[in-house]
Amino acid sequence: MRHIAILLLTAVIIAVSAQDADAARRRSRQKQRGIETVKKEQRDTRNAIRQTAEQIESNKRNTARSLSRLESLDADMAVNARSIERISAQVDSIDSRIRALTDSVDALEKKLGQMRESYGRMVRRIHEHQRGTTSALAFIFSAETVSQGYRRMRYLKEVSAWRERRSQEIAGRADTLRRQKEHLSAMHAEKAASLSQLAAARRDLKASQEQTARIVDQLKKESTSLRQVLKEKEAKARALDAELDRLIAEEQRRQEEEQRREEERRRKLALEKQKKESSSPAPKGDKKGKDAGKATPSAPSKTPDRQQRTYATADETRALTGSFESNKGRLLFPVSGRYRVVRPFGRRQHPELPHVVTENAGIDIEVSAGATARAVFAGKVSAIFRQPGYNTIVMVRHGRYLTIYAGLTDITVRNGQELKQGQTIGKVFADPDDEGRAVLHFELRREKEKLNPSLWVK
Repeated sequence: MRHIAILLLTAVIIAVSAQDADAARRRSRQKQRGIETVKKEQRDTRNAIRQTAEQIESNKRNTARSLSRLESLDADMAVNARSIERISAQVDSIDSRIRALTDSVDALEKKLGQMRESYGRMVRRIHEHQRGTTSALAFIFSAETVSQGYRRMRYLKEVSAWRERRSQEIAGRADTLRRQKEHLSAMHAEKAASLSQLAAARRDLKASQEQTARIVDQLKKESTSLRQVLKEKEAKARALDAELDRLIAEEQRRQEEEQRREEERRRKLALEKQKKESSSPAPKGDKKGKDAGKATPSAPSKTPDRQQRTYATADETRALTGSFESNKGRLLFPVSGRYRVVRPFGRRQHPELPHVVTENAGIDIEVSAGATARAVFAGKVSAIFRQPGYNTIVMVRHGRYLTIYAGLTDITVRNGQELKQGQTIGKVFADPDDEGRAVLHFELRREKEKLNPSLWVK
């Protein structure tokens, strides 16, 4: 009996152990599935975050490209509007000239008709007066007296001269009338060409306006991205402004220090000269002493010559073309070839986007890919540096004035190099993130004071 109880107890223990083992295996599998689920959720979350970040970045890039395209379209519309205004004024001027020329042609035709009619009447009278004679000689010899014959001969000469003058006058008026008509015809052709240009400019303007409207609608939908892009642009502009101010201040401090050292050196030389002259005066009549006295001032004079040679380029340039300041409005444009100013100087309300105000310390000039920037005037490279959003920047000093060329690559100048007017500085960077668009940011300053470059360059 006891043996059976032991067997039953052993069976129960084995059964319970098996159940516990099964439960442990189930818990282990559930725990494993839970870990895998959590890991999968983490991977999904990371992927979602990455995709969201990529989408945000993509939206920002698209918004930036749309803003750039909008700037180009605004520039195009401004050019088209000026072209329409210019061509319209040209057409009005042509119309005025056509009216005046038409009146002149009408007057000439009327006058020519009167001259021909008068000439015809006079010729008929002469023929009537000479009726019955077969020739001029017969008319002369048919006179009753010698005196009458002489008068007839003189009369015939006068008539011949009058007819010659009158014929030439009529021919001249006819030639003038022909030229006037040709001119009138040319003016009508010029007007037709101008009207064709006007129609093309209006079509271009309308197409730009329609494209602008589409971009503006798209930007309004992407208001969050637009704010982020504008905020980043403003931050980059402020960073560039701060760096330029720092460089200019450092350059001013360095120049002031050099000037102070130079003045100190000159003062010491003057004191040494004074001491020499007071301690060992040259005897009277001593030629050697006189010569030494004459030679003494020549030693310190080398420094002013050397300092003058440092700034000799600016002096020679002024002698040829005047100073930087005197050339205001006539300085070279910072790029050659075709260009358009896509962002003007100063603070302005965006023409298409309400509540968007932009500020520009210079002008932004869009050029074709591969275009180069050039020095607007002779000067000296005072800084070359890089800045986010502006690629490479070159600063050139022209006396008190500075020109800044930002957005460059393949720089062809070095720091401290003297530049000639029109010398190539580098290539304008074509941004691959902006569909290869090449834009030069150009600033002009009087030390730290920002000036409107559009008033200086041409």
